[in-house]
Amino acid sequence: MNKKYELQGMSCGGCVSNVKRALSQIPNVEDVEVQLRPPVANITMSKFIDVNELQTHLNKAGHYTIKEIEPQKSIT
Repeated sequence: MNKKYELQGMSCGGCVSNVKRALSQIPNVEDVEVQLRPPVANITMSKFIDVNELQTHLNKAGHYTIKEIEPQKSIT
């Protein structure tokens, strides 16, 4: 399963590396792509991981916050 998240607190390439490393170490995370502009992470996981667990791991890496991006609902 692939989920997209908004990130806050990143200001440079070093931050991107720290966030990617922290998220990659979480059990059941298979792949992580992190970009600075816009600050987002695409995480591929083998099973659902609650955003609070992701935040706990990011807290160890620095002052970063992560928030799930809600899918856009189409207006019909």
